[in-house]
Amino acid sequence: MDASTDMTRTLNEALEGLSEWVLVLEPDGTIAWSNRAFNEFMGNREFSARGGHIRQFFPLFANELMAEIKDVAGSGESRATQIQPVQGKDGERSVVRFTVIPRCDTTGNLTGALVYGLDITELAEMEQFKKDAYAQIEKNIEQFAILGDHIRNPITAIIGLSDLLEEKATAAKIHTLAAEINDIITRIDRGWIESEKVRNIIRKYYDIGATGTRELVARAIHEEYLENERKAGETPETNSSMRPWNELPNRLKDSNIRQAENIWKMLHRIHCTIGLSSETREPLFAFTDNEVELLAEMEHERWVDERVKKGWVYVKNRDDMQKIHNCILPWSDLTEEQRQKDRNVIRALPAILAKVYLKVVRL
Repeated sequence: MDASTDMTRTLNEALEGLSEWVLVLEPDGTIAWSNRAFNEFMGNREFSARGGHIRQFFPLFANELMAEIKDVAGSGESRATQIQPVQGKDGERSVVRFTVIPRCDTTGNLTGALVYGLDITELAEMEQFKKDAYAQIEKNIEQFAILGDHIRNPITAIIGLSDLLEEKATAAKIHTLAAEINDIITRIDRGWIESEKVRNIIRKYYDIGATGTRELVARAIHEEYLENERKAGETPETNSSMRPWNELPNRLKDSNIRQAENIWKMLHRIHCTIGLSSETREPLFAFTDNEVELLAEMEHERWVDERVKKGWVYVKNRDDMQKIHNCILPWSDLTEEQRQKDRNVIRALPAILAKVYLKVVRL
C-alpha cells in the first residue's frame, strides 16, 4: 500500500468519525460521497447517498444550496450561510448550518464542492427562547409606560377631593402621602426611560438568528468600519463594502463574525470577557499598554491567517482585486504606522461594544 492510499484511507476514517455531515458534490449537485453521520440521519449506517442529488435530500432549499455551490465553484471562496430545517428518513428534524467550500483535484482545478452540515438544533431552540424572552421584556416595558399614568390619574383626583375637606390637617397629610406616591411614580418613569433605551437596542440588534451575541458584536464592528470610512471620505461608490449589514455579501458577514469570535479568545488571554451593560454613563474599559500590544498582535495574526487561507499573498503595492496586500507580514515586520492602526482597533473596542450595550469585564 503506497503512502497516498494510506493517507486517503486515514482521511476517510476521520471524516466518517465526524459528528458533522460531510458531502462531496459534483458541480451539478450529484453526491459523490457522504459520511456516516449524514447517512445515519437519512437512513442507516449502511445507507449511502452516492449517486443521489441534493434535491432528493433537501427539496425545500435545494435551489438556494445549488446557487451557493455555483458561487463557490466560480469564486473559489467558501460559504457558510445556509441555516435550514432538515427532516431525516425516520422523521427526525434538525436545524443545520451548511458550509460550502471549493473541491479541487490534484492539479488545483475546481471540480465541485464539499458541504459540511453542523447540527445547531439546540442553539436554534435557545435563540427562540431568547426571542421569546425579549418579547416578554418589550411587553413589560410597555406596561411601565402606561403604569405611571394609570396611578397618577386617581392620585390627582384624590388631591383635588382633599382640598374640599374642612380639616386642613387631614388634607395636608393626604397631600404628603400623594407626594410620596408621585416620587415613586417618577422613579418608575425613570426606569421606563432606561428600559426604552434597552428595547431600542434589542429591536435594532438582537433579532439576529442562531449566531447570537457574536453577530451582535460583528454588526457593531461593521458600523464602526462604516463610520471610519465615511470620515475618510469613502462612499458606497468608491468602497463596495460600505453597505448596511443586511446588504453585505455573505463572505463579508462571515469575516466580521470570525473577527467577533476572535475577540472572546483575545480577551480570555488577558483574563477578561464580554458582559452586558445598560448604564450609558458607565466609564469605558481601558486596556493597559501591554494588553493593547498583545491583543493587536493577536488580531493581526488572525487577519493574516484568514487572508492567506483565501489565497492572498504579500506584495508591496496593495491590490484587492488581485488578492495582494502589503500587510500580510509577521507583526515584527510591519511598519510602526501599520502596527499603530492595529493598536487603535484594540483601543476602540470598548467604545464599539458600548454602542450595543456590551462591555469588557475583567474576570
